[in-house]
Amino acid sequence: MNMDFSGPSLRSAGAPALTVLLACSAEAPPTACLEALAAAGAGDAMVFCCCPPELEGPARAVGETLCRSGCLGGFRCLPLAPGDDRHAAVNGAAKAAESSLLLLLSSDALLEPDSLPALSARLAKEPALAGLNPVLLAPGGGAGPRRICHLGCVADSVGQLHYLYEGLPDGHPLAARRRAFQLAHEAALLVRREDFLAVGGFRPGLEGLATPDFCLRLAAARKGVFSTEPTARAELRDGFDSWKKCGLWNSLLQRGRLKPGLLRCDYHAQVQADGLEYGLTPWLAEGPCNLPLEAEKDGLDAAWLRWRHAPEPAALLRLLRLLPPQRRAWALRLCRELPSSLPRAFAWYTALAARLEGFGRRENLPRLTEQARAWQAKARRFQHEMLGPGLRALADAGIYACSLDSAPSLYDAWLELRENSLQAAERKARNLRVERTWPEIAVLMPVWNPEPEFLRAALDSVLAQSYSQWQLCLADDASTRPETPELLRACAARDKRVRLVIRERNGHISRASNSALALADAPWAAFLDHDDLLAPDALLEVARHAADRPGLRFLYSDEDKIDAAGVRRTPVFRAAFDPDSYCPGHLAAYAVAALRDAGGLRPGLEGSQDFDLGLRVTEKLNPEEIAHIPRILYHWRIHADSTTASVATKPYALEATRRALAESAQRRGLAASVLPAGKNNFFRLELAVPPGLRCSAILLADAPGALTPGLADCLRGLARRLRLETLWQPLTPSALPVNLPKSWPPRLNGRVLPPAGPHWATACRAAARAAAGDVLLFLSADLLPVGDCRPEQLAALALRPDLAVVGACVWRGGRLWHAGLYPDVTGLPFPLQRGADPALISSLCWGRLLLARRVLAVSWRCMAVRRQDFLENGGFDPSMGSLAGADYGLRREARGRFALVSPWGQWLLPAGAGEETLSPRTRQCFLERWGHIVRGHGLRNPHMRAAPDYGWTLNLSGA
Repeated sequence: MNMDFSGPSLRSAGAPALTVLLACSAEAPPTACLEALAAAGAGDAMVFCCCPPELEGPARAVGETLCRSGCLGGFRCLPLAPGDDRHAAVNGAAKAAESSLLLLLSSDALLEPDSLPALSARLAKEPALAGLNPVLLAPGGGAGPRRICHLGCVADSVGQLHYLYEGLPDGHPLAARRRAFQLAHEAALLVRREDFLAVGGFRPGLEGLATPDFCLRLAAARKGVFSTEPTARAELRDGFDSWKKCGLWNSLLQRGRLKPGLLRCDYHAQVQADGLEYGLTPWLAEGPCNLPLEAEKDGLDAAWLRWRHAPEPAALLRLLRLLPPQRRAWALRLCRELPSSLPRAFAWYTALAARLEGFGRRENLPRLTEQARAWQAKARRFQHEMLGPGLRALADAGIYACSLDSAPSLYDAWLELRENSLQAAERKARNLRVERTWPEIAVLMPVWNPEPEFLRAALDSVLAQSYSQWQLCLADDASTRPETPELLRACAARDKRVRLVIRERNGHISRASNSALALADAPWAAFLDHDDLLAPDALLEVARHAADRPGLRFLYSDEDKIDAAGVRRTPVFRAAFDPDSYCPGHLAAYAVAALRDAGGLRPGLEGSQDFDLGLRVTEKLNPEEIAHIPRILYHWRIHADSTTASVATKPYALEATRRALAESAQRRGLAASVLPAGKNNFFRLELAVPPGLRCSAILLADAPGALTPGLADCLRGLARRLRLETLWQPLTPSALPVNLPKSWPPRLNGRVLPPAGPHWATACRAAARAAAGDVLLFLSADLLPVGDCRPEQLAALALRPDLAVVGACVWRGGRLWHAGLYPDVTGLPFPLQRGADPALISSLCWGRLLLARRVLAVSWRCMAVRRQDFLENGGFDPSMGSLAGADYGLRREARGRFALVSPWGQWLLPAGAGEETLSPRTRQCFLERWGHIVRGHGLRNPHMRAAPDYGWTLNLSGA
């Protein structure tokens, strides 16, 4: 971002006492805010207005008018281009300011008359203050009293953020007190310029956390506090402000993305100082008891305040029913994006209740202590009578009708509504009787200095297995904590199935794992880290699958993460084994013979030793020797030193992963380099293009036109890497070009084919017959390459005998359009993550969109095939219409040839490009031919289905 802060502006002479740094959003144009600022006593203030380009004209007109009338001392617009960080712009304006005071102002805030003098006077009078807010009022317009939105920010016993006394009627005595707070609100915040600059202003890139981060740094630097001035007022036009601000902080805190203890618990102290009791709601929400809100019982106002002070499903559903449609849509989005808005799994409430009881005793809060104790006594009643029905009501109302990526709380609902019932139903359906012929399973656990409580939990998770035919093989890797070998010896003495070796020298995890493997004489072995947990039926499921299919050599399951309180989150629901995006993870169980044939784990690859082992074992296996268990059988512990917390805590793991992939490619005979995928610490293979490879680039055109410069450059680059011919394939006679291929660069070796269509499937078959290349690269003629687009990689991949077609990611209008078709329970394929924001790709579908991966079908707009294979198998069937690609992919898959999407293909469609509609006849024909295959296809985890937003969602109904 390059901004000029020194150019001409409307300014009165002399340095102003105040500089206003106004941040505008498209949702709140600055006109009303600027007019209110002038009436609030801005006087000779200089205003820097950071706004989107579309608001620059209106903002400048109002600002200049106010300057000419003497209401402002100066005005400058700082337009923000898409992608610019507004906090960086504010920092720059603060450096350019000449005043002693800065007012950080949002266009959402309308200051009331004469508020600024009161703020300035108090900040000058109290040097211990780091900053000062006016009282922020909720939007007006209703029949009831004006209500306070923000009196100050407070933290409850677990560090969750609240607005103190939100909804209190304006003018209530509780709002007249001058209080100290840890955080301030950025909507209207007065600070000293020297303090702002001393701490470096806002840290860019933190988005919604930029203001809390700034406040914590500023308060620490000044050893001061923030406060609210009761005689100053501003209306906050964003009616959902508290939901957004508190919801973001609390969601990140609940999900382990913020360190606990950032905020001091002060909510109870503020309430007690006002003579109120501090207690709990039945859903364990903390706050003052009997706060005098004076809201009409059946109105929207009352529904909002009920939701803010006693959040529970019934309150949320009532609020949603009363909101007008546009605001209801926004509220629904907040519910899904902010996990703290929706109920958690039962384990979260039980852990919270225990913590609340301890907090109440320490802080002498008798009411809260007794309520927490009473809740724990009736915890199961809460689960069955409140939590379960509440979650079901939310599900029936469509709250969870979106992808798991869009609503992380969907997993909490699934745990309560489906997982337990699924387990019970499966046991009943099987009438399970464990046979003596079922295999014994060795659990291999290398141990080195774990936290004692985590180690005990890991050991107990094995001892408590519902399947009894196991060995627990423990290898202590010369732990330096004396309690570690003591715990292991005690465990071995407790159960004769436990085997223990104490290594004399530390050899790291690979050698320790091999020591554990040496203890095993069972036919199967599963790995368990010393701080993780097995699900109670984990070994039972492994034994059952191994017994049902004796030819299996490798089994893997789904997994999730678990925190220190025993709360589960962040599930990974896997699909059938895909060697191109190898990611079986945990639980991994191997035939012991296969482990020993592979030589066990390799020292020197610590941090990725299990990944390397899996590659070396599965490279030698046939597909029928590998199976996925669609159950969450492993809980990966989240703590500071685990890779679940951050790969950065183990940087050596990245190099080990790269090395494992490089050596795997070498073993498989691939000439390839291993390169970073750019995000998520993933890697991808860059294949060497075979010398002399002949490729026909077939441009499928539905309109005449010249090659776009971007596509022409891409084809020229392709021609430098292989022997290229370029064919223009019109879909209709009207798409015949006028000057092509004469205008093409000579090395493209271009020619025009006769029209063949109008369907693309017909055109592909005709062009394939006319082409001369070993590989055909079909491209829609209106595509543009984006990013690191490498079509020669698609051509090289297409030579693999196990692949029928290789495709790419196609974008349109700045959003993902096609990243491959995947199976749904309807029997029809769907375009996974269509409409996704590119900034979110690395976080969607467990990051797999960054990798090469199998799909049902690729987009016809970019695909590579082997010419001879394509023609011998009939090509695409035009009678299947828009599903011709899926039909071809399924036909080829039946013969062991797969469709693959490669991250090396990245293409942009014009904004007006359409999508072929699915006719009722084609739909019926496809369902009759492939519906049963698609419904049970291994690319879909059985617990998942397509969501309305094209992601994967969890099935909460069992249908």
